[in-house]
Amino acid sequence: MKRSSYSKEFKVKVVKEAIETGNKSLIARRYVLSVGLVHRWVVEYEAGKFHKRRLRRNIALEESH
Repeated sequence: MKRSSYSKEFKVKVVKEAIETGNKSLIARRYVLSVGLVHRWVVEYEAGKFHKRRLRRNIALEESH
């Protein structure tokens, strides 16, 4: 079975809906995803994983000067 790949934009859309509704299970069913996957994306989003890496790198460079 081939593993699915999702774009960052799709993940952010799903995560924002899950956060807004407060119901990961509902959003998982809406997009035919597992609740565990939606939960993992929410955790990663809140940890900053989906933010642009260049932005973080630029901020780190500015702070070091």
